[in-house]
Amino acid sequence: MGSTAPDLLRHLGGVPVASAGNFAGWWGRKIWFADFDSGTTGAYGNDMLKPQKNLKTILDHSDFGAGDGVFIKPRAPDVSGGDPAAITPATAVNWSIANADHSVSLIGTGLGGYITRLQGHASVTASPTLTVAAPFVNIENLGLRRGGSTSGILKILSAAAAYNFGCVVCNCHIRLADSAGGLIIESAWYTKVLNTIFSSCNVGLLIGSSVSEPAEIVSDGCHWISAVGDTTACIKTTGGVVRIDIRNFSMNHAVPSGGSPNRYVSIAAASTGLVSNGQTGAVDPTIADNMTLNGVLYSNIWGDGVGPFVDA
Repeated sequence: MGSTAPDLLRHLGGVPVASAGNFAGWWGRKIWFADFDSGTTGAYGNDMLKPQKNLKTILDHSDFGAGDGVFIKPRAPDVSGGDPAAITPATAVNWSIANADHSVSLIGTGLGGYITRLQGHASVTASPTLTVAAPFVNIENLGLRRGGSTSGILKILSAAAAYNFGCVVCNCHIRLADSAGGLIIESAWYTKVLNTIFSSCNVGLLIGSSVSEPAEIVSDGCHWISAVGDTTACIKTTGGVVRIDIRNFSMNHAVPSGGSPNRYVSIAAASTGLVSNGQTGAVDPTIADNMTLNGVLYSNIWGDGVGPFVDA
């Protein structure tokens, strides 16, 4: 049996009380509750008063499936210094959502900066912190860090005969990615990335095309906050993209200098779409010195006191 919480949420307007104002939208089949600090490993997890400790236990549960939602409580704040406390996997296996579990939601329940943080296992290098192989998944109000991974942080991917489309990443904070990428969209279609911060990422958003050419990728209201010398690209593709739309963004540093491609946006092959309404730290408003767009249009992009960007 699932929780009766949907009835409560419906009476309160249809969204969780603690959600951000930009809530991407969710309505589910069963609701589950994960609380790393106060939950227990023996709890079933469908009662908000008896939450399951480990997120992976819920995701692996035989009764978890398409249309379900998981509310994840943030850990108690660590006020002694350093980064806020994060939730880590119980064993040396990072989190994943299987292809059959479409239309699920992972929703952090922290308010404002008190975001629910997920960090990959320290000894896991070969898989991202969270892998999403299912379509129509909503990732909401979560902070994600790599842990020991050298394979990216959040990966939304298609595989042969198991395509992925329609996922949403909203109001998240992705931090400490290496060149493998903070958010990887691999051959997925119709993916939206909304109001998300990329912090200290060598590559923030990486779009790949190993199975098929990704299409209709939208990034709206996102921000890249990193040291210029640690960054090689804020947004990078490994091939072409059909109808990419990057809008309402900021990139808070000079043009990346941490290694090839050394561009704010680097589109690797002929693509279509638009980059618009953005602020960067560039001192040169020439588009060719700041972005490689390969057919993607641009409009109203500014630098540090200069702009808008123009053709060379």
